[in-house]
Amino acid sequence: MKKSKIERATLISLIRSALIGALYFVLTIILKPLSFYAVQVRISEALTVLPYSFPEAVWGVTIGCFLANLSSPFGPVDWIVGTFLTFISAVLTYIIGKRKLKKYLAPLPPIIFNAFGVSFYVVTLATLNTKMGLIEALRYSIAHFAWKPYLLGVLTIGLGEAISTYLLGLPLLHLLERRLSK
Repeated sequence: MKKSKIERATLISLIRSALIGALYFVLTIILKPLSFYAVQVRISEALTVLPYSFPEAVWGVTIGCFLANLSSPFGPVDWIVGTFLTFISAVLTYIIGKRKLKKYLAPLPPIIFNAFGVSFYVVTLATLNTKMGLIEALRYSIAHFAWKPYLLGVLTIGLGEAISTYLLGLPLLHLLERRLSK
């Protein structure tokens, strides 16, 4: 029985999404020392520019990020917040592509959201006093927020994201667009 063009396109999108998610997960785990902490160049983040041309990549990078973050030293905060930041970045990258904005803008959402968001929870978790109750510890962390480490984290994580997305991600996107358009 022949499959319709819509069924075939759906299957291809599903396979692409699964491959992107698996690749994100494997790259993050294999390169774990580079993938976590305040100074990081998460090579798998190169895949976060793919939603610019491939909408199915939104779910691929999101699920891949969630699975990879299950091994994060930051635990449930990274599983939930880190994955959410990746999802929002992927959606915004998709919107940039859908609106046909310049391709060099595609890496900006992952760079901005990870630099500011990940740095925030890394610094907040680092300053938590585990002997306090959760609410008391959070109040303390906010009242005594470590601005210098936070800004350093913004710089280092942002730079790592720029390396992954501009130096690796954009060339990968260009290559895939050329190969898959044939």
